[in-house]
Amino acid sequence: REYGVVDIEFRKLDMALWKDLAVSGEVDAFFVGEIPVYSYLCEKGALRPMDLSELLSIAGEVSDEFKGFDSEGRLCWIGVGVAVYGYIVHNGFVDRHGIAVPEQWIDVLRPEFGRAVLAGEPPISFPLPSKSGTAKTIIHGVLQKYGWSRGWQVLTVLGALSRFVDSSERARDEATEGIVALAPAYIGYGVYAEKVSGGTAKFIIPRGEGILYISPAAIARETKHPREAQAFILWLLSDEGQRKIAELFYYIPVRRVSGVEFVMKYYEALMENAYEYDRNLAKKVESAVIAYFEAAIADPDVHQVLSAIWMKALDKYFKGELGSEELSKLIEELGSPLSVRDPKTNEVVEFTIEYATEVSKAISEDPAFKDMFANAVKVAALERYNSVLAELEKG
Repeated sequence: REYGVVDIEFRKLDMALWKDLAVSGEVDAFFVGEIPVYSYLCEKGALRPMDLSELLSIAGEVSDEFKGFDSEGRLCWIGVGVAVYGYIVHNGFVDRHGIAVPEQWIDVLRPEFGRAVLAGEPPISFPLPSKSGTAKTIIHGVLQKYGWSRGWQVLTVLGALSRFVDSSERARDEATEGIVALAPAYIGYGVYAEKVSGGTAKFIIPRGEGILYISPAAIARETKHPREAQAFILWLLSDEGQRKIAELFYYIPVRRVSGVEFVMKYYEALMENAYEYDRNLAKKVESAVIAYFEAAIADPDVHQVLSAIWMKALDKYFKGELGSEELSKLIEELGSPLSVRDPKTNEVVEFTIEYATEVSKAISEDPAFKDMFANAVKVAALERYNSVLAELEKG
């Protein structure tokens, strides 16, 4: 009210559109999302540095780890709350199929967890990482926690057990309703699921794998209302704003305020299970990782073969035709990083962290390279998976 703001319109838009929106004049501010996205926008000059004196004053109470600055040292974005990623588990689905509740992401490799797919019920709802910051962060977290090669093995089996959806909200709802056993979620969606389900769904921070999530806000470069947009961020950082986003999103405030004790209980588990997530590493490989995941695991044609492999493997395992050691070798063969034919050099290259860094850079320089790379990954994935399936069926 003090700054003449009488209404705020929220739009949920794909983060791939944010750079163009920032310079279009169609939006004034950005709120929520992932730090690498904000850092990218800042580097590209798509954000307007904050200069409202009242905002800069209150920002001084916020730790520098929650801030981003441009090349001239001006405040580019600021975190307004801290949350944590984990997953929602539906106890009804788990009980119905005799599944043990996973304690960590790697538990999806246990044959017993996948038993439901033999009944035609995939146990995981997983959003596409190009549509969901939650999915993207979980993927990076798995790769960092378990190492590049083992991490892709975990993600490949996770994909084989998943229903892929186009948003975190859809995944949340499917886990809340018991359509699946598990869905990745940030704590706000997790608590929502617990409340809506009457406690049948439960939010879990995986043991040793809780990833902290800093929720930022920033100003679009070509905003038509720079003063009012900054006033919105000023309110988010105010005592009232900090209490309100704690109430709505279960965020831990970035400033010391009273009246938010109700969120602190959820963070006792976090303190015991926090994981040092390397956002700089994630940023270096992000574009490549998303393209690879969606081509090698989530692509409908590829996913059909991948799911068939895991169903066949589980069927043979539970019939005693495939031992634990053989299943472990199958996982390694199936999920280890592919070797793909590079679209530029035409050479076959293993998808290592180094190559992923090169691919991400190539995509940033030429967005068309993303589709070429994804097509190369899909070809390599289908070649491997069809070969593995043939061997399974023959054996």
